[in-house]
Amino acid sequence: MIKFFRKIRQNLLSEGKTEKYFKYAIGEIILVVIGILIALQINTWNENRKANTLEKNYYCLLLDNLNQDKQQVKVLKTLVQERIDYSNKMISIIQENKSDATEFGKSLRFSIRLGTNTFQPNNATFQDIKSSGNLGLIKDKTIIKALNAYFKITDGYSKTILNNFDLDFKQISSFRNWLDMGIFNANDEFYNNQIFTDSIRRKLQEDIPRFIPIDIKPRLYSTSLNIGLNNSRRLELLNLIENEVDNMQKLLKQKCTIND
Repeated sequence: MIKFFRKIRQNLLSEGKTEKYFKYAIGEIILVVIGILIALQINTWNENRKANTLEKNYYCLLLDNLNQDKQQVKVLKTLVQERIDYSNKMISIIQENKSDATEFGKSLRFSIRLGTNTFQPNNATFQDIKSSGNLGLIKDKTIIKALNAYFKITDGYSKTILNNFDLDFKQISSFRNWLDMGIFNANDEFYNNQIFTDSIRRKLQEDIPRFIPIDIKPRLYSTSLNIGLNNSRRLELLNLIENEVDNMQKLLKQKCTIND
């Protein structure tokens, strides 16, 4: 089209028709400008389409991270419920007139098993969004606000869980004689440890009391109750974390499924 106008202009110029020449020249300029504007608009559409696609991909990746968080909470809740069951058994044993040291030690051991395992949210996608400078692609700023709140709240719950476990462990560590508590009786690894000779292990089995001494039972009773309460509190905190996960999942599912 531009070549066509150029040829006409050249003919008009050679014929001395300058007025028409300028009209066609202006028309050619207008065509060029329109072409540039159309090209820019198409480029803008393409860039917007790419940005929208990346934004939605981020929403879906964030949702996938949350699905992993949900599964993590389920595993932790199952573990905590097992600890609660052992806590109850431990309390029942210490309430007996003669508390079997080995059974108590086993229950104590499993009531605090993997106590440092707490919820750790998967923030891989959110960190990638921030570090890559793509935070601006997330047009819905309520999502950013909700994610920041989610990580802050769940981190607070997780720290409380660990602090409560530290209290339990300090109480257990304060007992000077772990033999009387039955902890060594309950630990098969202790007896199978090749550091000690067979004769030492046999003598240890003789020296370890069958029943928990009366004088330490009140303290063990109190410690057992605290462990049971903290395990119950841990389950409550995990339920609160799960509620936060559910809310974020609901929010991101709407974004991930738009225009599917």
